[in-house]
Amino acid sequence: MLGAMLLGGTVGQIAFSYAIIAFFGLYFLLGVQSTAEHTEWAPFLKVAGGLVVILGVVFAALWYFHFQNPSYTNPTYWLGFPRATAIVVYGLWMPPALFMMLAYPYLFDGFIWKDEQAERFEEMDRKPSPAATGDD
Repeated sequence: MLGAMLLGGTVGQIAFSYAIIAFFGLYFLLGVQSTAEHTEWAPFLKVAGGLVVILGVVFAALWYFHFQNPSYTNPTYWLGFPRATAIVVYGLWMPPALFMMLAYPYLFDGFIWKDEQAERFEEMDRKPSPAATGDD
């Protein structure tokens, strides 16, 4: 990303966008690596792929509208913002967050919630702590 920023110009802006898209996909996969190794990678790869597609479409729309009027002279407004800015505010922030919030319940029962872990937590809750009994 630093190389894209140093490159600058149109090529640098587009390269930076590709770097951001790849970063978010890899960041998600690194976050689920331990769970995926114990279960399976397929659902996590689907979610990461969906995230990359959403970000790719949004960045493509962003640059399309930006390059139509890069100087923002007499801009077209969408919901109070110039089109490219509206894409960033309403497209780049919300859809990936909503997608990830909807993916979490989809993955929860099969990959996040484990009954044996819940049983261990319940056992820990039933055992009195040494501080509660006065033992050291």
